Parts: sequence; C-alpha cells; structure tokens
Amino acid sequence: MPPLSEATRPLMWNVSQAWVMYVLFAAAVAVFAWGIYRRVRSWRRGKEDGERFSDWGKRLRILMGEMLLQNRVRRNFYPGLLHSLLFYSFLVLFITTLIVMVQYDGNLLFGLDLEIFKGGVYVFFSVASELAGLLILAGLGMAAWRRYVAKPETLPVTREDGLVLLLVAALVVTGYLVEGARIGANGDPWKELSFVGWGLSPIFAGMAEETARGAHAVLWWLHTVLVMGWIALIPYTKFFHMLALPTNAFLSKLGPRGELRRQDIEKLMESAESEEIQIGIQKPEEFSWKQRLDLDACILCGRCDEVCPAYMADRDYFSPRQLIARMKAQLDEAAGVEEGEKADIVGRAFDEEFIWHCRTCGACVEVCPAMIEHVDTLMELRRNEVLIQGRIPEEAGRAMRLFETGGNPFGAQSERTDWIEQSGLRVVKPGESVDVLYWIGCCVTFDPQKHRIAEDLCRLLERCGVDYGVLGADERCCGDPARILGQEMVFQQAAREQIELLGRRRFHTLLTGCPHCYNVFKNEYPQFGASYNVVHHTEYIEGLVASGRIRPGSGRGRMVYHDPCYLGRYQGIYDAPRSVLRAIPGAELVEMRSRREKSLCCGAGGGHYFMDLKRGERINNLRVRQAHEAGADTIVTGCAYCMHMLGDSLKLLNVDESMRVIDIASLTAESLDDVRK
Repeated sequence: MPPLSEATRPLMWNVSQAWVMYVLFAAAVAVFAWGIYRRVRSWRRGKEDGERFSDWGKRLRILMGEMLLQNRVRRNFYPGLLHSLLFYSFLVLFITTLIVMVQYDGNLLFGLDLEIFKGGVYVFFSVASELAGLLILAGLGMAAWRRYVAKPETLPVTREDGLVLLLVAALVVTGYLVEGARIGANGDPWKELSFVGWGLSPIFAGMAEETARGAHAVLWWLHTVLVMGWIALIPYTKFFHMLALPTNAFLSKLGPRGELRRQDIEKLMESAESEEIQIGIQKPEEFSWKQRLDLDACILCGRCDEVCPAYMADRDYFSPRQLIARMKAQLDEAAGVEEGEKADIVGRAFDEEFIWHCRTCGACVEVCPAMIEHVDTLMELRRNEVLIQGRIPEEAGRAMRLFETGGNPFGAQSERTDWIEQSGLRVVKPGESVDVLYWIGCCVTFDPQKHRIAEDLCRLLERCGVDYGVLGADERCCGDPARILGQEMVFQQAAREQIELLGRRRFHTLLTGCPHCYNVFKNEYPQFGASYNVVHHTEYIEGLVASGRIRPGSGRGRMVYHDPCYLGRYQGIYDAPRSVLRAIPGAELVEMRSRREKSLCCGAGGGHYFMDLKRGERINNLRVRQAHEAGADTIVTGCAYCMHMLGDSLKLLNVDESMRVIDIASLTAESLDDVRK
C-alpha cells in the first residue's frame, strides 16, 4: 500500500459528458434563485419592523450559538441528537464536496494544478465523509421512528416529511453505491479509507468491467441528478429552514423580551383620519417583513406546543404552532387575492376567542429553534381586536373600563391611600428624595390577603435601616394589564401619567415585588424617555442576605420555588430567589419538573387574572400538581399574581391543609433570626 501522504482518488472517474453536470447545476441554481427571490420579495412587501441590523457582533454571536452550536435545538435530547447528527454530518459532506469542487473546477476551468484532495486532507475527509453518511442515515432513522412510530402529538406529520427523508437517504445511499462501484470496477489502494464503499464493492467486483463501469456511470448520474434536485427544491420545501433559520436568528430581537413594539397612539389619532388608522395586525398584508420571515422560518417542529400552558390545558384548541401555521396559510392565500377580497386574520384563521388563550408566558419563544417571536405578533393581533374591532372578552372589558375611569383595574384609589395611611408607611412627596422608592403594585394593594407581602418586605427594610418610602396616592397602575390585554391607548396614557408623577421624586432604586411592574418599568417605560434602576424584591433580599445584613433563622419543610414567567424567562432572574432559600437553615429546596427557563405559567399571564375563559384544565392546577410531585409542602414565589393563582389551586385540589404558598419576602421575614444594621 502506498504511503498515506500520497493517498487520493481520481476525481470524476468514468464520467463522460461532464458538461451536462454544469448544465444541471446551472438549472438547479436558477430554480433555487427564483425560489429565494420569491421568498425575499414576500418579506420585502411587509411593513417596517424597527432596527434589525444593529450590533453585528452580537448578532453574529447569536448566529454562531444557535446555528453552529445548535444551542436551542440540543435542549431536547432525542430531537436534538438526531438533528445534530444530520446537521454536523451534512456540514462535513459539504466541506468535502467544496474541496473536490475547488480542485476539479480550478484545474479544469482555470488551468491550475491543484492537489488539495490528497494526503492528510484526503485521509481525514474521506474517513469523515464515510462516517458522516452513516450518521445521517442514523439521524434519518431516528427522525422516521419519531414521526411514524413514537408519533408525539405535538409533531404533525405531512407527506412532505416522508419525501424529504427519502430524498436525503437516497443522496447518501447513491453516494455510497457510486464509491462501491468505483472501487469494485477500478480498485483503490486506499479503499479502507472509503470503508462503506469498500464494503459495497463486492456487488460490482464480480461484474464484467464494461458492466461495472456502466453501473457506476448510471449511479453517478443518478446521484448527481438527486443532488441537483435537492438544491433546486430547497426554497420550496422544509429544506428552506437551512437558510431561513440562520437568517431569522441573525435578525432576531436584541432588545429585552418584554419590550413590545410601540405605536404612538396619541400621535396617530391626531395625525390620521379615522378610516386610515391602522393599529396592530388585521389582515395578512399588514405583517412586518420580520413577521413574514418568522412565518417562513417555522418548521412545525411542535416544541412550542410541548411547553405551552394553554396547549397543556386544552390540546384541542389553542396551540402556538397552529397560531403560526394558520397565519402563514392566510399570508400565502392572500398573495393571490385582490385587495378588496382579503379577509381578516381573526375570524378566518381562527375564531375571536383563540388569541385570548395565550398567557404571554414566553415559553414558546424560549424554546423555538427558529427564534420566532410568537408573543410580539400575537399582541399585535390583540391590539387590533381591542382598538380597531372593539372586541375583548367580557370580563377583561370590565377590567379595562374600570382602569379607564379609576386609574387601575382593581378598585377605588381611596382604598390604596386608606391602607397606606393605616400602615404608617412613609409617603415620599413631590420634591422629596429617598434611597429606595418602594412600588407596592396594585395586586398587593387591593387584596387584603396579599398585604402581608408588602408589610413583611417593609419590615425587612426597616430592620436593615434602609431609607425607603412609597408614592401613596400618586402610585397608580403601571399600565401592564392594559398593555397585555391589547388596550394600548390606556397603557400609553397610564405610562405617561406615572412617569410624570415618578419624575417629581428623586430616588436611587425603584423597588417592586411585581414582575409585571418590573418589566414595564425596566423595558417599556424607556420608550417614553424614562429610565430607572429597577430592582425586584427577590434580588434586593438576596443582596441583604449576601451582605450579612439579614441572617435568616430557621425554616421548615420541603420548599419548591415557582419561577414567575415575567421574572424568569422575561428578566432572567432565577438564582437570586433560590440563593435566599438556600440561606434558610433547615429548609430543604427541591425543584419541580418544569423549572427555570422551562417553568410552567401559573395561569394568570396574558391578562387571565382578569378573565376566566373556562376552557380545558386549569393551568394553576397543573402547576400545583408538579409541586406535589416534587414532594413540597411549601410553594415559594416572587409574584402576587402567582401566589393568588397557586393559592386558589391548593383549595380546588383540596391540598391546602398539607401545602401552602408564600411570597419570598414573607418567608424571609418568617425565618428571620438576626439583622445587623
């Protein structure tokens, strides 16, 4: 056997009329380019979507993480494994083919004398390509088993799926057969490097030389036609995700997840005629170019359904996958329809109640390998439903009317001022300054059962000598309930008013125990020119514990922490509350099945605290069952809405005598042993 430094193989052996290959390639590229042009043309027809081309460094890091490292794809073991087998193996085959193409075409077309595919390069890529083909077949087998044997209900199976799997399998198998025919008919001193082809070579070795050559030629051209067909089909089939997903990742939202795109409603109302006003999305042609790209990037993998609380509660109705798929179908249908005949999305793609079942928890956005922005698009649909169509669920509508008349959707402002006065809390008046301005939040203020959260947090602040105060009568609703229910006009009015009132005080830290208020202050108010140092009370308490100003005393029982959606997935605050719990002596911290990034919503998100649509299982019951499975007797959280929903479920499931739910501020105060000022 010659030395490996001389290892190579003849390129285009036994291939005549090679010019036909270039003709086929040109035709495939032309069909491919036409498909890409149509896709891009469709995107360009969309509305503007803000800044999507800034900070290329960060975008490239996202692209590398999501595409090259497959970060999101690998979160689910089985589909992550099969996709990794396919992706990385295809990458090896692509690089190998590129090396061969550069050498052959460079020598043939440009008269070069390249010998790239030789020696160590040939040894590595020959062996790597053989392994890659086997791994692709393994990945295809896993994909077929998942679709046709395991059949997870979140993964729809179409005829196209089977054709795609068969085409890729045919590409690999014909490639191996071509190698086997070459080795069988012509021999190869380095045949061991092409071990799969070598293993197939006996099929051809017994043939007459002319017959073996003929078989090789037929197989080579069959393989070539399949490759060219695959290239041509990419923009028209699920193969397009190879381009759409990287594009969508690169152009993904860089701002905070909780920052929604804002139209200035007041300015819009002043400048436009009533019949010209467009708010949110009503018809398919009103999608932005990025939303159109989102729809094209979806491959219906069903990962969003796997984590969606609304889908878990009622599998026959709401589904984020269906949300995207139906909007995509409407967009495709509208492409060939005259302007006056285009139908509204709500009412055609789904009924009027469909969009209200979303909890806006962000679980779908968190897991989507295509980085689709489901919640942002759904909120555009809600805004149009409320402000243009005048449609909103009855209970939510009552809450919004109360908000419009009283400044919040809970109760009379006098209830707030009376309770604050009775509590003896310091009210920071206009012109005064304070180190920590404590924003209590409406959910705590207007529910006597939640007053303990504020009272315990204030007790901790006082024991630590923190200079703090509250707004008193000038604290109104931050606007989040209106924002999340699509009543953008009320939200923007509330935001402007509250910013003006906050601006009359001087403070270093805006402290709140409500994740929804936190999100609005930190991510939404900057759009109105206001920026604050916003801190959630779980973070603040963790800082007091870490500095030694609080030394928790004794705890009891097995505690499980419930991650509120707007604190966890929206803000990335997972460790601070757990650090506090671990600091409580005697408390055993356990975890639920769905935790941290995969936490299950309590059911109140998306405005459902203010409405009960009565469809399917109660999401809060699903969550309490997870806590029970973990063996916990105490559910700890950092959100009054979550505490309310989980507390209701304890009663509904008749476990309120063996389990309790408590806010982390109250738990800390409960376990307090010593405080050093």
